[in-house]
Amino acid sequence: MLPIAGSGTSSNAVRIEGTGPVSSLLALLLLRQGFPAEELRLDSPRRELPAALAERALALSYGSWLTLGRVIDTRALGTQAGTIAEVDVSLAGHAGRVCMRAQDMGVPALGHVVRYRTLQDSLEAAVHHATIQRTPAADVPVSAPGVIVHADGDTGPDAGEIDFGQSALLAEVQCEPVAADRHHVAWERFTAEGPLAMLPLPEPGRFSLVWCAPREVVERRLSIDDDALVVELSEAFGPWIGSLRLAGARHSAPLVRRKRQRVIDGRDVWIGNAAQALHPVAGQGLNLGIRDAFELAEALGAARARGLEPASALPGYLRRRRPDRDGVIVLTDALARVFTVGALRPLQSVALTSLELAAPLRHGLARRFMFGMR
Repeated sequence: MLPIAGSGTSSNAVRIEGTGPVSSLLALLLLRQGFPAEELRLDSPRRELPAALAERALALSYGSWLTLGRVIDTRALGTQAGTIAEVDVSLAGHAGRVCMRAQDMGVPALGHVVRYRTLQDSLEAAVHHATIQRTPAADVPVSAPGVIVHADGDTGPDAGEIDFGQSALLAEVQCEPVAADRHHVAWERFTAEGPLAMLPLPEPGRFSLVWCAPREVVERRLSIDDDALVVELSEAFGPWIGSLRLAGARHSAPLVRRKRQRVIDGRDVWIGNAAQALHPVAGQGLNLGIRDAFELAEALGAARARGLEPASALPGYLRRRRPDRDGVIVLTDALARVFTVGALRPLQSVALTSLELAAPLRHGLARRFMFGMR
């Protein structure tokens, strides 16, 4: 058991506040860095996940998949995940189009798509096997841990914020028929309303829909019947994927980008959604959080190996993470805004066509989406 404050508390202890995948991943990565399980405390997980969250599709880049493979069996997880072998980016109403393919990058996949519950269950099983203690945050004295990591939740009152005036309509869509070489494609289509993504799920012909549009438009689409929604979706998406039908419930989420200004404060550090909440375009939010967890575990492990207090590693961690964090936020902000400007459509079309023709640029962008801004 981790000693309570006032009874020989270890200054190396790490308290991780959060119940999502990033918090569990960090705990498991810290074990690999030499932290014994008794020096780690993790929040108790939620007893029941809301249906909208449990079934939410998570796009994991190839780099994130490799990181997960350090602590869980991704071969088993892969049987419950969709594979992204190709990303097809297009413009509604214009010819510009670019495709990024795993085979061109020399990797087995650009990424994978897994439902939230599936990923959380895999990480939770690994945490349980490692005997990492889970304790509600309220039951741990504030003075107990050497470092407190905030991995979930609110970005805080000082967060910089951009309200895109949009919501995302979330649903699962069945496509029939789908050619074998099309099932492993992640589709990103920029419309005048906002980006529309279709991400491949493990079931044949099943895709996760993320359809961004002004909030009033999304509210209307939530209220119309399935047939009417499918007509609108088919018109927005185009004919490339086959006949569509809705599969399951629809949900919506407001799109507001938040960025915490201070991600370290003494021995406290904020990572993942507690540090930044991004627009879903290009699916970078969770991947950024996974890289936060990996880099923080490396930094804390290095400090431990040198006999230093874990908190001493936080300034260096912040310096190393800043280019990736800032770069991804700038990129996703720009994609969310620029492609809704109708007057720029001809330039956008030229830009996508040029990217398709310039393999080094296209491959460089794909690497950044897979591994972050380095």
